[in-house]
Amino acid sequence: MRFVIAPLLLAALTAGCSSVVAGSGSALPTSTTPTTTTATTTTTTTTTKSPPTTKPTRTPTPPPTAIDESAPAQYCTHQFTGALGKPMLAVVVETPAGRLTCDRAEAVLVDYYTQRSDPTTGLPPLVVGDLSCNQIPEGSLAQVVCSDGDDLVYSMWPQR
Repeated sequence: MRFVIAPLLLAALTAGCSSVVAGSGSALPTSTTPTTTTATTTTTTTTTKSPPTTKPTRTPTPPPTAIDESAPAQYCTHQFTGALGKPMLAVVVETPAGRLTCDRAEAVLVDYYTQRSDPTTGLPPLVVGDLSCNQIPEGSLAQVVCSDGDDLVYSMWPQR
């Protein structure tokens, strides 16, 4: 089958490229119209999805179980719903590398209380964002402490 197609293809190409010269042989120039063949190439691209990359899981560094409540700190004024559905406040302890604002501290603590609304001690730390948070044993002004090694925040009941 290949041998039959090849001579036919060759004949078709040769016929399309040759020109027929006819005339009286006069000295007038003859013009020929060139034949242009355009080939169309279609390229198909197949995209393969790579598997999603997973972040390496890190073991949370437990936050401190006690803090110095007399350390310089910013007492945030916006109340949020905390333990047992009661209003709470966030406190951002001033640390040398600290960079958290009250808004960010409140957001972290709200996320913590969304997952753990009961003040239960002895649970493993809960990672919220970049911070590791946990309940502080009773008897402390602070209720939940969150830390990432640079930042330190805690929640407290509003003081009257």
